[in-house]
Amino acid sequence: MRRQHRVTPPAILFTALATFAAPALAQDAEPAPAEAAPADAVKVTPELLAERLDSLYRSKASKGKMTMKIVTKNYEREMTMEMTTRGMDDTLIRIVAPRKDRGVSTLKKGTEMWNYIPKVRKTVRVPPSMMTSSWMGSDVTNDDLVRGSSYEDDYTTEMSPKEAKGGEVCVTTTPKPSAPVTWSRIVGCFDQETLTPTRQVFYDEKDRAARRISFADVKTMDGRVIPTRMTIEPLIGENKGNKTVMTYVEMDFDADVDPRVFSLSSLRRAR
Repeated sequence: MRRQHRVTPPAILFTALATFAAPALAQDAEPAPAEAAPADAVKVTPELLAERLDSLYRSKASKGKMTMKIVTKNYEREMTMEMTTRGMDDTLIRIVAPRKDRGVSTLKKGTEMWNYIPKVRKTVRVPPSMMTSSWMGSDVTNDDLVRGSSYEDDYTTEMSPKEAKGGEVCVTTTPKPSAPVTWSRIVGCFDQETLTPTRQVFYDEKDRAARRISFADVKTMDGRVIPTRMTIEPLIGENKGNKTVMTYVEMDFDADVDPRVFSLSSLRRAR
């Protein structure tokens, strides 16, 4: 039985952290920037839309700033984060606001992950038993930051016209038997004119709609036309009704990044 994964990730989470809907990228790959194009200018195929999802936030190295708003039944909180990435293997996330969380940082190298808590000057390796735990109380898990998948390599994709609402074109992606993913299928929809994603719905092993990601506020950022706001909502379980809203503030998709940034000593600097 597949265990339920709490977030995408495709993702995506890390160039949405990088990934939410942006899967893994080989470090020597140089994908062309994703640019919005009228759907009638190209033939829309399942393969084209899968490639769009894979390339939307991909970058060989990037730097950026984003906000994360966490809304639950009991509280709301908002953080501002700076992030540095190299492909999808190396990621450094550092919280810069609010003041009480400033300096709390996460380092991801390959499939390993560490958190740094400046108040106690402690570095904590995230063990496998904690990978499904929430990251900073959000609807993003530690596992989401570590895992990476490719829609083109790990899924089969077919058009799903019955899923489309007005002005959309939709596909259903189903994992290949050997793919390291946990969803039974994902329905992804795009704006028919620009081919930018509008929403994704993730189905668990019982074919229940378990998670939804909505994309909004499409803007040009560092030469790429991308949705700059993503809302992640659990649709079942105890977290139903919660949501995490991630918003890009600034992004450099062609950053000059020193590899030494992705080290434990850099993590502990907390600034």
